[in-house]
Amino acid sequence: MFSGAIYNFSVKRVSSSMRATGTKLARPEWAVRIEKLRDKLHLSQTEFAGKLDVSAMAVSRWERGINEPPANVYLALGKLCGYDGCWFFWERAGITKNDVRRALNEH
Repeated sequence: MFSGAIYNFSVKRVSSSMRATGTKLARPEWAVRIEKLRDKLHLSQTEFAGKLDVSAMAVSRWERGINEPPANVYLALGKLCGYDGCWFFWERAGITKNDVRRALNEH
């Protein structure tokens, strides 16, 4: 059937059939925001990748909307962002403002 091919399901990818049709897809909002953050910080993809402990190729794929970053990277992006825009990235990681409020009230 698949002749032993293995697919890593932890990597979220845009369907190759959509790319093969030649239809230009709009980049997802997360891809646009990642690129804007990198530009705002005046970093190359390689420098940005170093801050996130990933490869420059990973950053390139995120910015093009091919792969979506994992939750731990979204958390790091929120930290790099500072107060302005951090919640967009943190919510992509599954954290809500109520989660933070509850955690702060426990301590």
